[in-house]
Parts: sequence; C-alpha cells; structure tokens
Amino acid sequence: MIEMEIVNSFKFHYRTGTEIAGIGIDNCEVLRVKIPLNLVFEISLASQEFYDGIIVKLISGDITGYGEAETIAEITGETPEVLFNISSSILMALNGRKVEGFEDFSEFLNNYCYGNTAAKSAIDMAFYDLLGKSLNVHAVKISGGSFKPRKTSLTIPISPKKESLRLLETYQNSGAKIIKVKIGNNLEKDIDRIKFIAGNLREDASFFADANQGYNLNSAIKMAQVLNKYEAIFFEQPVNRFDLTSARELRHKSGIPIMLDESVFSPMDAMNVIRQGAADMINVKLSKSGGIHQAIKVLTVAQAAGVDAMVGCMLESKLGIAASLVAANSVNNVKFTDLDGFTYLSEQPFEGGVELKLGMDYLVAGPGFAVKLKENQK
Repeated sequence: MIEMEIVNSFKFHYRTGTEIAGIGIDNCEVLRVKIPLNLVFEISLASQEFYDGIIVKLISGDITGYGEAETIAEITGETPEVLFNISSSILMALNGRKVEGFEDFSEFLNNYCYGNTAAKSAIDMAFYDLLGKSLNVHAVKISGGSFKPRKTSLTIPISPKKESLRLLETYQNSGAKIIKVKIGNNLEKDIDRIKFIAGNLREDASFFADANQGYNLNSAIKMAQVLNKYEAIFFEQPVNRFDLTSARELRHKSGIPIMLDESVFSPMDAMNVIRQGAADMINVKLSKSGGIHQAIKVLTVAQAAGVDAMVGCMLESKLGIAASLVAANSVNNVKFTDLDGFTYLSEQPFEGGVELKLGMDYLVAGPGFAVKLKENQK
C-alpha cells in the first residue's frame, strides 16, 4: 500500500526582527505532502486519487503554527508545485518585516502576488495557529467565534450507482443527515443517479447537488426540475463561474435555491454576485478566499446583504477542516457546512483539530487549532 510521502521540503531561517503581531518568527518550513485517498474523488472538473498539498510551519521559539493547503488547478489555478513554490517565496519575503496584525498580514500576502489563494490560505492559517498557541487560546476565540458543533454534508463523488449507494448507506449509517451529490458530467446519467440516490434517502436525511460548473443553462434547467421534484435543498454552481447571467436566469426560472461556489473568491466577487441577483446563497472556502481573515470578509459582505452562506473545503486534513470551522463559526449567516474533506484521506498528517460524530463536526479544545503534526512527519 502507498503511504503518506513527503515529496519536497523547504526551510528558511529569518533574521532577527521578523515579527507578526509582536511574535518573533525564527524559522519557517514548507512540506509538500502526498497522501492516497480512500476512493477516487471525481467531480465534473477533475478526478483525484491523492491529497497532494502543502504543510506550512511558522516557528517562534518552541511554538509552531501550522497551516495547510490542498486544491486543484481547475478551481484556484494552483498545482501542487505552484503551492509549494509560491508559499516558499511568500515566506522568504517576510524576512526582516514587522507585520502588525491580521489586516496588515493579509495585505502583505495580497501585495506579494495576484491570486494563489490556497498558498496564501496555508500561511494565514499558520499565523492563526501560532497566535492562538502563543496566547494559549483557541483560534475560534481570536476570530470572535464559538465552539458550536456543525452539521456537515458528506459527499458522494461522481461514481456508478452501485458505488453511490454504498457510500450513501455508509454515510447514513454513520449518522449523516445531509448528503452532497456531485454531478455535471452527463445530464442523463446525472438525472438517473439523482433519482436513485433520492429514492434511497432516509426520512430524516436531505440532499443537494453540486455540478461544479458542468452544465449550460438549458441542461441546468432540466436538472433543476428533477432536483425540485425530489426536494433537494439547493443546486450548487450549475453553470460556468463567470456566467452570472445564466445563473440569474436559472434562479428565476427553476424555483430551487441556487448556491454559487467557484464564482465567489473575494468580497468583491460576493458583492457582484449579489448585485446581479445570481445566487440565493454563496459557498466560501479558505482556499478560494486566501485564508480565514479574507473568508470572514466574504461572509460578512453576504451577511450585510441578507444572503446566507455555506463554508466548504477541499480534500484537506483535520487542520484545514478545523480552520474552516473557525470561519464558519465566526459569522452567523453560515447556515450550512460542507466540511468532510479529511474523511477521504487514507492517513491523517495531524492529530486533533476536529472530530466527526453522527454527522456533526466538533472543534477539539486547545490552543490554536489544537493540532499536532504526527511524529513521522516532523
């Protein structure tokens, strides 16, 4: 069996005077880590068999803040090599700087380069973890949030009906109450799978469908009719991320709530989607926003407009899920969470962070994100 592998590593020693929020930073490290998944995770944009991401360390004395990022180029534009190289470059640029706090740090990240939001998210995450550990408080208290447990959806990737049914039964037996169904490759097959999965849902369970931009407007309308019939909660990212005109038309014609995901990276994106009436809800991910600080800004824009949100994830470990849960618990318009990414990893690089029980995610108590890097990864 293929096991967790460190593909590449980078270390850098900072000169005296390098500080973030008054915390002296001595060293940083970036690890590129590859972990097999326990299934083939297929969506309309890509198919994954591995977690292939980065772990970032910000080190101050005997305290280490951890961050991570895992993504696919079809969403954020970053390959694993780009994640590793850009995060290493950004961290070197921190050398000798004194950064006052979250806003200044976020400005530093965004001024360094355009985009590369997943790499920035990993570094932002490491700062939150380091600050929490330095203050001996959980990161959710730093963000002004709570330890509220969250009901999470569990995902059925694009797969044959037999495998979809196996996953559905596994999830429902574990206590899951919300099922996410990936679609968008083939309309007829997608409709058949939706009918099949909906027919096997238990009475206390519900579902929604995520096309990851897989349809044109006409196909999306046909799928929306099926989703309405089978009482889906909402329809996520039916059309191309830039086609807000079709998203708005679908929203008005379909009768089912439309959630946009890949269309929303920044606060300005959220404002644009809302102004154009293209979505009933938005999906916010740290890897798209560039970290907790910017994700909270996106959520707050939606909150100010009276628009509800979901906080989602990539195929991240318990660290990334804990950080996402911190963001979700910091703004009260977050009505859904899709934070199951760690369950698809065959091995966990971190201990702690988050626990999944009966379909609910719980933050683990402790400083920072309450995570420890496993011994074999140090």
